[in-house]
Amino acid sequence: MDIEPPAALVGAYAALPSLRADQERFYEGLADGGVADGLEIPFRDGLGDDARWLAARMRGRFTRSVITLIPGTMARVGASGAFGLASGDHDGRQAALGFLREARIAAEELNQLTGEQSVSVLHIHTAPSVTAVPEMFARSLDEIAAGESATGGWSTRLVLEHCDAYTPDVPGEKRFLSLEDEIPLAREGGIGVAVNWGRSAIEAQDPGRPLAQITRLASEGLLAGIMFSGAGPAANEYGGPWADAHLPLTEDEPASLMDADEVRRCLRAAEGAISYAGAKIQVPGGAPVAESLAMVGRVMRLLPGASSAPDTAGAVVRP
Repeated sequence: MDIEPPAALVGAYAALPSLRADQERFYEGLADGGVADGLEIPFRDGLGDDARWLAARMRGRFTRSVITLIPGTMARVGASGAFGLASGDHDGRQAALGFLREARIAAEELNQLTGEQSVSVLHIHTAPSVTAVPEMFARSLDEIAAGESATGGWSTRLVLEHCDAYTPDVPGEKRFLSLEDEIPLAREGGIGVAVNWGRSAIEAQDPGRPLAQITRLASEGLLAGIMFSGAGPAANEYGGPWADAHLPLTEDEPASLMDADEVRRCLRAAEGAISYAGAKIQVPGGAPVAESLAMVGRVMRLLPGASSAPDTAGAVVRP
């Protein structure tokens, strides 16, 4: 029996042009050029007026997508350090549970608009920064499971996206729970774990950390997916040293420590373990659509099942 290859995802919002017409061309290039069969979609305060427009871009094109709660989570953590599914503050944890429910409802509505199972995964996180409590995240997962039993469940599943863990020795950015804390929580909660390459590298300011974490999660049977987003120790046009700035490959941004060989090493370690892999990178401000597609395509062509042949728009063709 043939095994379906991992979904090829693009966190398009990190490279999205500012003009609506260019955004439409960008999505068309990702789909028609065979670059992606799913998106990583940011969730902040709902999908709002853009839901129908986004559904039109996705319908028949992107059928294996993920919604990530990290943009809205970090905005709320910034406003209240008590917000998060792992918060020791009752109100902060309840607010995070409510936010998750909003995201799940938005995912169901998006699927209804497309008429397809366009979104199947939601990325959740062990916020808040610095003060996250493992036992509180476990309690949140229990309450989520109880709610699913009472309502009959959702069409989407949850995946815990690991972000840089808090340590007093490294400034970090997200500063959530460590992987050592998250592994037993994920196992007990029956959910998988996703790795973002850049955030894992930022955690220890070490480009070897993502591969080590991917290898461990694969051996534990918990690895769900990988998003390749670069990071590095030097300031660059996208951000400061060790910022979560979604750097491209080294060949497009020399400050990035994420090169093609490192992507391949991580994918070999994850072989057979993941259901999705993809790229979330920034592009230069004002870059033409073709250039943006080409930069994203240089990451995506490294993924399982990708072709190395670029199309005429600068993207890549998948068989």
